[in-house]
Amino acid sequence: MSAAERYAEMVRARERQKAELATPLTEERWAKYAPTYRFDPRREPEPLLAATIELLEPDDEIIEVGGGAGRIGLPLALRARSLVNVEPSAGMREQFDICVAENGIENASTLASAWPPPTPMQADLVVSADVMYFVAEIEPFLLALDRAARRRVALLTWTVPPPNVNDGLFRLGLGVEEAPAPGFRELLAVLWEIGIIPDVRVMDEWFTWPERLPTDEQSAIEFALEELEPRDVEAARRRVVDGLDGLYERGDVWRPLWRTPSQAMLISWKGSG
Repeated sequence: MSAAERYAEMVRARERQKAELATPLTEERWAKYAPTYRFDPRREPEPLLAATIELLEPDDEIIEVGGGAGRIGLPLALRARSLVNVEPSAGMREQFDICVAENGIENASTLASAWPPPTPMQADLVVSADVMYFVAEIEPFLLALDRAARRRVALLTWTVPPPNVNDGLFRLGLGVEEAPAPGFRELLAVLWEIGIIPDVRVMDEWFTWPERLPTDEQSAIEFALEELEPRDVEAARRRVVDGLDGLYERGDVWRPLWRTPSQAMLISWKGSG
């Protein structure tokens, strides 16, 4: 089995498990959570974003693949000539447009498309953050990134993919081991297989996400269930209640103990476009 085939099998195994036990990643699901992906584009850059900004030149044209609501792309657009966010989710594009309007950003636009798009595109810098975990056809995806980049491709990821950081909760709440999304090891194997040897940087940044943590037992149970999105809610609720003592550090807020620590990574290479 090739690295690309192994990668595809991991993506599809996870999709099958999600469809059977939890909520699949449908357009409705992305639209529901799209507002949580809208960040302040003028914020102080966190280390992974700052490292990506270092790759920029002021006159750059940028393509972001699967840029969502602009969490990464819009801070880049503020420092470059232009940004096109190639994003298939209508809900994400809507939040991107809201963020653009709220911040008076005039050089950023969206293209409603999966990647690669029907018509080839090119830019100086091609960026994609946290998209690769869901791409079964990873080889054409990566080759299209490479061809589109006149100067550089940048993939923003983590030592443990964000879809995998809740595996401890998944095991307790759904009673089985979570099928893992492919991570940087599988991604690097595919890149090497297609002849791309990238630079890899690990950042002093640990994965977090803005969220309202629970403050009591009932909200802690509901928080865990929302993380799980189980099909059989009552069965998952019983398992969560039974295992609640081991799930949280209790205080003014209840902090999840099940999260697997994950460190930011920047994988980049010189494009062939």
